[in-house]
Amino acid sequence: MNKIVQKIRDKISGSEDILKALKDLPNSELHSFLLELFRQKSVDISPTELLIQFKNNRFVTPADTEIVRIKQTELEWLVHARKNHFQPVNLSPLAPFGSCSAIAHVDQNNVISSLRGTEIVSDATNVLALKIADEFQKANDKKLVLKYATTHRHVRGQYFSNPNYSAHFSVFCLASGGFDTGNYGFEIDQMNEHLSILYRLLSQRFDEKDLLIRFYTRTRSEHFKSQFKNSTAQFRKGKQVEFTEEFENKYYSTIQFKIFLKKDNQEIDLGDGGMVDWTQKLLGNRKHRLFISGIGLELVEKYCFLIIFNSLSAFSVSSVW
Repeated sequence: MNKIVQKIRDKISGSEDILKALKDLPNSELHSFLLELFRQKSVDISPTELLIQFKNNRFVTPADTEIVRIKQTELEWLVHARKNHFQPVNLSPLAPFGSCSAIAHVDQNNVISSLRGTEIVSDATNVLALKIADEFQKANDKKLVLKYATTHRHVRGQYFSNPNYSAHFSVFCLASGGFDTGNYGFEIDQMNEHLSILYRLLSQRFDEKDLLIRFYTRTRSEHFKSQFKNSTAQFRKGKQVEFTEEFENKYYSTIQFKIFLKKDNQEIDLGDGGMVDWTQKLLGNRKHRLFISGIGLELVEKYCFLIIFNSLSAFSVSSVW
């Protein structure tokens, strides 16, 4: 028997709560134990069972989207982001374990946990937050503003009843981090930058008369609301815009925007963005600011295709990046 397995068996022997005993193990010992466990489990898998898993496991089933169009869009949008001073970055398929649950309001069961202290990326903006926080720690420059863009294939653990959504899907993401500049300057500047980029990209795929921008505010500051509306006045001209103070989730603070496709009395949520406090938690500094945004690439491609064939009624209105 593997020495580490024997050591762990001795540690948890007689424990009434096996789950707690395993949770309390040092990470190095737990990882070694799990690696050995899965190694032994893999020996028992037959080729026939492997093929059955490929057919039935929703996490490994290939997506039904057109990969060439998706890849072309990814490249086009990343080039556009770079032209607008967001540096494209190629993230790993894996993130540190707890990348979502430790800094955002996400249940770990909605993430695919892995071994060796990792999880499969379920939201690239969380990983960009880690990159930004790491670089700020190294630079120690409060005037620094970091802006990144990426495309990534996300995998999420929750079950989607809508057959048009798979457990994995491609997303275009932006993230920008910097320190508070006072008078809500950072928040408003970054919201305008992110929104302008996302709207411009979507307006290349859809008629602008079918696009709706909805702003959500989560602050009682009338000063912020006044500054925010004044700063977006020029951008809003000729566009469908709505304002509300009702937030849909716990992710965002201060400000959020969503861009909807309006068709046949439906609102299809294509992209969104807003302020989050993730780098404040990572850096232990409440003065740091982080703005994130994203568009579901496969939703965009699917609806573009459906519009061409005038078949939007086949899809429901709910969406996910």
